[in-house]
Amino acid sequence: MTTKVDNKFKLEMAAARKWISEASKVLIVAGAGMSAYDAKTHPGMNVYVNPDDFKKHYSGLLKYGFRTGYECMGLFGSRVPEEAIYGYLFSHIRNMRYKFPPNPGYKSLFSLLKDKDYFVVTSNVDGCFERAGFDHDRIYTPQGDWRYLQCRTPCHRTVYNSPDYVDKVISHIKNGVFEDKKMIPECPRCGGRLMGNVRGGGWFIHDHYKKYQKRAIDWVNAAKASGQKVAVIEIGAGFNTPVVTRFPAESIARDLGSKKAENSAFIRINPSDPQIPMDLPRAVGIPSGWQVLHELSLPDQKESSKAKEEEAVAEKLIAERAARISAELKKRGRPEQWERFREHVGHFDWEKFWKALD
Repeated sequence: MTTKVDNKFKLEMAAARKWISEASKVLIVAGAGMSAYDAKTHPGMNVYVNPDDFKKHYSGLLKYGFRTGYECMGLFGSRVPEEAIYGYLFSHIRNMRYKFPPNPGYKSLFSLLKDKDYFVVTSNVDGCFERAGFDHDRIYTPQGDWRYLQCRTPCHRTVYNSPDYVDKVISHIKNGVFEDKKMIPECPRCGGRLMGNVRGGGWFIHDHYKKYQKRAIDWVNAAKASGQKVAVIEIGAGFNTPVVTRFPAESIARDLGSKKAENSAFIRINPSDPQIPMDLPRAVGIPSGWQVLHELSLPDQKESSKAKEEEAVAEKLIAERAARISAELKKRGRPEQWERFREHVGHFDWEKFWKALD
C-alpha cells in the first residue's frame, strides 16, 4: 500500500528531475554526508563513525580512548603523544585523500551534470569531486584540502604537496602511530611540525583557495545576471559548519529567484535534516543520503512524455504546499530558521558568509 511518505518522496524526486533537466547551470553544495561510505559497497572504510572500521586502520589509537575518526578531531591539543597524533594524521590523509575511492554517489552526480555549466562548493577535504571527474578549476574547498600540508605554527604562508611527505613516512607508521618520532615531517623553515592544510583554527592558511572563492562568487553572480534557470543541489550539509555550506546554499537559491521565481530551484538531499525554507516555491527536501543520486538520472526517451506530465504535476503541488505553509507561518507570526538567524547575526547573505572565511 502506497503511503503519504512514499507519495511525497515520488513528488519531490519528480520535481527535482524536472528542475535539473531544465537548468542551464547547476551549483553543487556538499557537506560531510556526500562522502559517507556505505558498508555494503565500501566495507572497512567508514572510519568516521564505525568503530570496527576505525580499529582496522588505526588500532594504535584505541589505548588513548579514541574509537572513531570524529573523536580524533580532538587529537590536537590533547595529551596524546605526538607519535599517535601525527601517525593518525598522515595515515588518515593517505586513506581519505588517496587510497579510499569516492563513493558511487560522486560518479552518479558527475554523469548527471558533466554536460552542464556547474560549480562545486564543498566543505569536504578529501578531493572526491576532483577524483570523480569534476573539473578542479570549478571546485571551491573553503575548509581546505588534504592535498596540501602547512606549517603548524604557521611561520610562513607556503603550502606543500602532501604526497611528497606521506609517501616517505607511511612505512614508518604502524596501526596509525609513528614508530619513530624522528620521522614526523617538519616544516622546512622553522623545524616545527607539518600538518594538513585544513581549517581547524586561526593557523589555517586559506590564501591559495581565494582564487577559487572568487570563481565561485563570480559564477553565482553571473548565473543570476544571465536570467537562465539554475538548480542548487545541496547534499549532506548539516549543522556542523552551516555558514560554509547549508546557509549559503539557501541564500543563493533565494537570491537567484528574487526577480523571477522560476529561474531558481533548490534541492536539498539530507537523511537527517531535509527541512527546507518555505519561502522558496521551487524547493524540495529529500530525506535520503547520496544514494538517491542514482535515482535522479533523467528518464529514458520512451518514458519522457509520461515523466514530464508527472514532473509538472509535482512542481505545481510542491509550490502550492510551500505557499500554504509559508502563509500559515506568517499568520502565526513564526519566523523561519533563516529569518531568526538573520535577526541574530544581522544578515543571511551567501557572499558575506563565504568572504568571512578569508
